[in-house]
Amino acid sequence: MPELKELLEFVKNKLAIVSFFFFFYVLVYFASKEFGLANAIKTAGSIIYLPAGVRLLACLVGRAWGAICIIIASYLVVGPDVFANQSKFFYFTLALIHTIPVFFSVFFAQKILKISEDLSNLKLIHLPLIDLLATFSQAFFYYYFLYLVNIVEKSDLLPRFISQMTGNFLGGMLFMFAFMFILQLSKRADSGH
Repeated sequence: MPELKELLEFVKNKLAIVSFFFFFYVLVYFASKEFGLANAIKTAGSIIYLPAGVRLLACLVGRAWGAICIIIASYLVVGPDVFANQSKFFYFTLALIHTIPVFFSVFFAQKILKISEDLSNLKLIHLPLIDLLATFSQAFFYYYFLYLVNIVEKSDLLPRFISQMTGNFLGGMLFMFAFMFILQLSKRADSGH
């Protein structure tokens, strides 16, 4: 029965990834909101939007499973908290638009920059490039969607897009630098330095 054991181990590992990033994302969102760093989502992006960093990290480290957990958290928690009294379809669409561009940006950046699947050759210079691509694509599709459903006026698109780009980029960089620091520490510990 090694196949069943392997399958159970696979499921356990993926559930651990999904659970970790789901709770981490929701925790960071509510902590950011509590400290005034997420209150401006509806009207404009905040100066540092930390949940964007968790989303980026989930897609980089957890891959598709990380993206799935962010979609679930966005659908169940963040979307309804930001945009109260909307339809379930709205929340689902928002969750997809909120996450899928980041996931594909990370995927394509890894291919273009030739970053290995285990991230062993991830360099500091890669971080802002990955973050910028993910931030731009997410903010573009996010505000285009909000414009299409008449939540954002045409005259507000550019200022909100720039504000969201700034907040998401800075939030992403904070988490990416922290991740890179932890990665370097683990490499040093493994090499005995």
